Amino acid sequence: MKNLIPSSVYVIVGEIFIIFVVSVAVLILTAICLAIYKRDLFPRFTLFVLNLFYQPSKLFLGYFHINPVIVDEIGIALMNSVYKDAYGKTPMDKRLLFLPQCLRNLECPAKTSPQEGIMCEECGRCGIAEIKRMCDERGINICINPGGEFVKRAIRDKKPMAAIGIACQHDLYEGMRYVTSKGIPAVGVVLSKSGCVMTKVNWEEVRENLFYRRSYGIL
Repeated sequence: MKNLIPSSVYVIVGEIFIIFVVSVAVLILTAICLAIYKRDLFPRFTLFVLNLFYQPSKLFLGYFHINPVIVDEIGIALMNSVYKDAYGKTPMDKRLLFLPQCLRNLECPAKTSPQEGIMCEECGRCGIAEIKRMCDERGINICINPGGEFVKRAIRDKKPMAAIGIACQHDLYEGMRYVTSKGIPAVGVVLSKSGCVMTKVNWEEVRENLFYRRSYGIL
């Protein structure tokens, strides 16, 4: 049977494919270089490129045995740079703080509500009680995330003007991407000790970001 497609067509298709692969590799490398070396110069553009090539960038770094979590850390730093001023202009009572449940003590007596998340009883076994008291004084909403789709549900139901999250690198990056995609400025603080239980965070850094005011610094 005669081949209806000339061999020259396959050659052309192969060449186009190779050019495409090389171009994507160059763009990924550009995204990583921009994110590492020029993120303060063009933060919005760098963030756009990084988001566009998020998964390929992780695969690229993994191929060279470089910890791909650096992509999440850079993305968080970029979003903090891009959105912190807008976050700082929002009223305190229009802000929403997301905390991960892994910050709790193993003996935490709190119950879980489908609408409100984990309900802190301020037992004092972890640092959440103190930050909750400070949030209550300023009218800031606080949600302890039990997991799943809770962040999306809380954003939909509470309709905050700004949000701040504390989590491990990957979860924080994904959460901030979702929140900012809804037009809500968000900032984040990475856990200083990650894991599924008894994690830690720099509470001073949390307070500095949580109560940040654009015109006056920390309230």
